[in-house]
Amino acid sequence: MIKLRKKFFLYLTIGLVAFSFLEIPTGFIRTKITLLFARENSLVMDLSVYLEDCNVFCADGATPLIVNVLLCDSNQKPVPYSRIQVQLNHFSAMMKPAHPVTGLDGQVTITLFPQEPYQFEQQSGVEPENETPVSIAFSARKATPIRWEGKMTNPPVLLVHGFQDTSESMVPLKDFLSGKALFVDSMDYDTNTNLPDMSDALDQALSDLMLGLKGRGIYAQRADIVAHSLGGLVTRYYTTQPSYLQKRNVHKVIFINAPHHGTPWAEAGAAILNSPFLEQLYPTSSLYTSVFPASINRGLNQTIQTGNIALENDEVVPIPSSMLSSWDIETKVFRIGSEPLTLEGVISNQISGNSRHRQLLFYTPVFEEIYYDLTHTLPYPQERK
Repeated sequence: MIKLRKKFFLYLTIGLVAFSFLEIPTGFIRTKITLLFARENSLVMDLSVYLEDCNVFCADGATPLIVNVLLCDSNQKPVPYSRIQVQLNHFSAMMKPAHPVTGLDGQVTITLFPQEPYQFEQQSGVEPENETPVSIAFSARKATPIRWEGKMTNPPVLLVHGFQDTSESMVPLKDFLSGKALFVDSMDYDTNTNLPDMSDALDQALSDLMLGLKGRGIYAQRADIVAHSLGGLVTRYYTTQPSYLQKRNVHKVIFINAPHHGTPWAEAGAAILNSPFLEQLYPTSSLYTSVFPASINRGLNQTIQTGNIALENDEVVPIPSSMLSSWDIETKVFRIGSEPLTLEGVISNQISGNSRHRQLLFYTPVFEEIYYDLTHTLPYPQERK
């Protein structure tokens, strides 16, 4: 009996020592008891949002909405170990941590990644809006709830023109998409240089786009790109270089008549149009035989949603050259006109700017397809070794 008492007191002593070591620095039990007897709505919640100057966030799955929540009592004393309930209204998001709890300082930082697609049906006859009101309700036991109100929008869109062209060629598409309440910008770049330089120009255009939106109170970390012809190769090069892994600033890419496998007219065009760079677009050039195969996922980033549009009777980029079937990406094919192709016609049309290769940039059914792709989830390229 005496041995049992000694063993009991020994275990009790060990338990009290362990409890002291845990309770004294943390105050966990004391806090829970205090909360148990606290009055309803006696605790106060406060929050701050990063970035403070931005009230509109892009729903691309990557742009974070960071909220710091502070919980304290009526004497401004922090309340730790309290579970914060989060209710999202009119949008969905991935949340980290999944079950936020205040720390010793009464605070917890919650990061939300608004998920796409983020497109609402518009009523007939009502002008579309590019910003939709949303809110987040925060609550905790014995605390007065608090609410954040802001807006969500689709990712911005950057239009990238093709060879020996300018952003003017993208104006009809830009006007169409802007009329659908998307944020749209276009860029100009020198198409007679080389892919690294063109890629740098694209990087700068994306940075300028994000910075411009931030100045308008819109926070975006990724953009959608719609790229025509050579612009598609520039985009592929940019998003498949090791340096892109530090940026990850492209959410979605839609190609229009891009020579993914080169064009048989490249060598003739290089001579007639006095553009040595065009030789790089020949199917057997180093771009297709070594540069892209050595890039991320053999030249098509598998982390970027991808759409592909082609013209059945394109005189510059034949259908086989525009396909992305090696990455299991479906190509949506359109057709304009029915005239047979000749070398003279190809060169003449390229010089005059009347080629069918460019006519998709003025074709409303293509615009509607692009808008659909921008506002719906697209497939990701298959991973290749």
